[in-house]
Amino acid sequence: MKCEAVNKKLLLKNLPRGSNLAALAALYPEADVPAMEVYGALLGLASEIVTAVNAALARRGVTQARFRLLLHLRRAGAGGLHPMDLAEALGVERATITGLVDGVEKDGLARRLPCPSDRRSIMVALTSRGKRLIDSIAPDRLRAVSRLMSGFSSGEKTRFAAMLGRLGANLPAFKKT
Repeated sequence: MKCEAVNKKLLLKNLPRGSNLAALAALYPEADVPAMEVYGALLGLASEIVTAVNAALARRGVTQARFRLLLHLRRAGAGGLHPMDLAEALGVERATITGLVDGVEKDGLARRLPCPSDRRSIMVALTSRGKRLIDSIAPDRLRAVSRLMSGFSSGEKTRFAAMLGRLGANLPAFKKT
């Protein structure tokens, strides 16, 4: 157990902070200390948020992937969505969508329908059971997000989203390093 606790401390989300970060910067002068402070805080907070989301969804018997799939299908209405549109919306490969749809169909949450414009294709739509499930989960998740962001004004939320967008724009170069 002690080894496991030590290993958790070695995760990137637990980067040095404060004076420890200043000592690291003394070893590596190219280190941008304020950038490293933000980076460490962002990694740690993102990890905690993902853990909390996963735990909340698991209590309802769904994964993030299933939740997102059901949410997109709920917004699509009775006609459903084409699997390619689902893959694009979720940012995954077609094979991943096929597996997700197989699972929610098996559980009675969604069904495959013939595509009205192409008889060789299908659409995916929620069943009434799937609609009840997502309608029982989504409002709680939306309220949880509102509570998480409750300490910020509307303008601060807008500026924060814009700053995160700028950070995301730098991600392709970051991935290359």
